[in-house]
Amino acid sequence: MAHCPHCGALLGEAGSFCQACGGPVAEVIAAVAGARLVAVLHDGSDGDVYQLGLEQTDLGRTEGDLLFDDPHLAPRHARVVQHGSQHVLYPLEARNGVYIRITQAVDLHEGDHFLVGKQVLRFEAVPEAERILRPAVELGMVLFGTPLKPPWGRLRQLTAAGTSRDVYHLNRAEHTLGREQGDTVFTDDEFMSRRHAQLQNRGGRVTLQDVGSSNGTYIRLRTHHLLVSGEMIRMGDELLRFELG
Repeated sequence: MAHCPHCGALLGEAGSFCQACGGPVAEVIAAVAGARLVAVLHDGSDGDVYQLGLEQTDLGRTEGDLLFDDPHLAPRHARVVQHGSQHVLYPLEARNGVYIRITQAVDLHEGDHFLVGKQVLRFEAVPEAERILRPAVELGMVLFGTPLKPPWGRLRQLTAAGTSRDVYHLNRAEHTLGREQGDTVFTDDEFMSRRHAQLQNRGGRVTLQDVGSSNGTYIRLRTHHLLVSGEMIRMGDELLRFELG
């Protein structure tokens, strides 16, 4: 059930005022009762609508309140908990995780995973010992090769086989990802925009932002997340939009 934002008492589903303190609660009850997840289909249209419970709703493949026939999901994959008029998303699975579409620049930290098009990438900070590599010497000769600018980070491409494939080193203050334009391009990814996302390094602070892509950029949650109406959630092949009212 919902809680009164004024005194914390449990609220019923009827009435505009809290029976304990008399404070106005109609908006709280309406917001909680109207919370739902809308499935977004591959063509961008809306699919099934799932009403959320007043306390918590578990999502998964075989366990929980909302079940999805998706092999990428754990039996119980995520949970939405209602706290008063707010809804908090909790990831319950650490392998494939839960992703949220970003609408502004977000900080990237060591080990963060994000999704652009069909590419699952992991950000890794390059240790100081690896940034400046000394020239190799063989038979008394310094090897002749391409001079490299020291990288401050790298992106590791993760595959469905559970392995990493390509590694992309980051050495510019701004690094753009896209299908046709950018520092790293994925020409065969039809879900990626020409210019899709950008990483920036400003004094050691690394951020990720979408640059107007069609399908969006998603970052994997490390911990619980307060949902806002209209927010997009990605779990495996399932794309869900959270709505209130």
